[in-house]
Amino acid sequence: MTLPDIAAALRDLHVSISQQQDLTKVVVQDAENARAEFRAITTGATNPLVNRALGNYAQGIVKLRDGSWLLAEAGGILAEYARAIGIDIPPRHDSGRRQKADPIHDECEDSGPDPLGGLLLSQAEDRSHRDP
Repeated sequence: MTLPDIAAALRDLHVSISQQQDLTKVVVQDAENARAEFRAITTGATNPLVNRALGNYAQGIVKLRDGSWLLAEAGGILAEYARAIGIDIPPRHDSGRRQKADPIHDECEDSGPDPLGGLLLSQAEDRSHRDP
């Protein structure tokens, strides 16, 4: 394999990573919209399953954001590697810095575990504020 072949493969991989990151951002936005709609529909609900569902939404969104961050890291590392071997790959417009989730508060939120053993929203949010 020649250096131009390697350069083309690395550029293709970098584009693929960028596309996956863009797709992940769309999925995160869709999940946030679905969660907001569910929250609006269930405002004032006292059923612990509602809190559990909202907490699960929050956890899923956090995991999707983590995945997006990992894709950004992978793209950055790939670009660094390419530069190290003399191949120019333009950097993404993203800073590659991990974004913390916006705090999400629910009117029907409790501060402890629900009776069914699931995590409530406040616990899911605590996880969203960590940086590994």
